[in-house]
Amino acid sequence: MDNKQIEVKNLKVGYDEITVMEEMNLAIPKGRISIIIGPNGCGKSTLLKTISRILKPAEGEVLLDGKSIARRAPKEVAKRMAVLPQSPTAPGDLLVKELVGYGRFPYQKPMSGFSKEDIEIVNWAMEATGISEFANRSVAALSGGQRQRVWIAMALAQKTDILVLDEPTTYLDMANQLEILTLLKRMNHEMSITILIVMHELNNAIKFADYIVGMKSGKLLFNGIPKEVITEKNLRDLFDIEASIQMDETNTFPICTNYELIEGC
Repeated sequence: MDNKQIEVKNLKVGYDEITVMEEMNLAIPKGRISIIIGPNGCGKSTLLKTISRILKPAEGEVLLDGKSIARRAPKEVAKRMAVLPQSPTAPGDLLVKELVGYGRFPYQKPMSGFSKEDIEIVNWAMEATGISEFANRSVAALSGGQRQRVWIAMALAQKTDILVLDEPTTYLDMANQLEILTLLKRMNHEMSITILIVMHELNNAIKFADYIVGMKSGKLLFNGIPKEVITEKNLRDLFDIEASIQMDETNTFPICTNYELIEGC
């Protein structure tokens, strides 16, 4: 892969004395949507936290455009990579425009307020995510899907070329899931943003991913374009299920049409 933007090399990560992943090697392509799937507890979120520098690896390294992320200043990384954790929360009385404005913090100087450029970027991010009408509304007053758009707008205001999201569609209904994923797809196409997502909804992951990563027990099982790696065998190995796979009507991506637990698993 020549256009890799994020590389994970010989990564070993754990909590206390428990090793979650060991000898993990992975490359994330530039300008694409990459989605990590796998069973609960397999290390997906741990991998994302390590890439985001929230966790420090015991061994190995994470490279950003070929340079070790550990050797970069936090503000420098924040100007390159925006991170949305699982189920983010904000103070109940915070206005939408204020939360989106947090995305400009990596560019702020001590004792300085927002510049004209900062305000223009915040307004642009709200416009791009379709939340301008909520600018002066409390974040707590919004629906789940609307709040998720606000968080994405905040990340967009950070003006990075990499966006990392941990389960951005969890707890959302089907329509809101599609709305958020369609928004991310549009951002990827229009702005060439590299997007890395952890996701549980299998068919949504397959449909929206350009590149998909299957993880189990802290190990990489497969990675590649969905059309090539989403197979009955790979899903059997990944989830312990017998799945039925067929291509969508445009022959673009596979769909899991039915699945059963493997007896004894």
